[in-house]
Amino acid sequence: MDDLEQRSLAYVDQLFGPGTGERHARFLEQIENDALRDEIHRYHVLQSDTSQLSLEEHYLLATCVLCAVRSFGSAQMFAKTLRHLGVPRDKILAAIARLSMWIGGIPAADATAHIRRALDEYDRVGVASLAAWFPERP
Repeated sequence: MDDLEQRSLAYVDQLFGPGTGERHARFLEQIENDALRDEIHRYHVLQSDTSQLSLEEHYLLATCVLCAVRSFGSAQMFAKTLRHLGVPRDKILAAIARLSMWIGGIPAADATAHIRRALDEYDRVGVASLAAWFPERP
């Protein structure tokens, strides 16, 4: 394992708890292209730098951008991460509603429905709602 991957796994462990970095690496192994998988590890290392943006700010920004480009699956996982970090549900939904200024009311309402379902699931089952990111050993 190279330094980049070790730093990426350490970031995930810090965010979600011991062992989650290794489990998330198993999730990333599904990406067949080595360069793309390495890029995701680079993103984790970038996210771990909170000198200018807090983790909460990073994930809120990311959730909004992912909704704007209609990448709802990833946006939902990031919204759940925000709840894991303790960000109030109303703050997340307010940010998504403000997307209407840039993407229009109908797309923002659609995004809100996706995010609301994700938040409902997180509020029901907690971090277990992120299980897709942390597969157990086969």
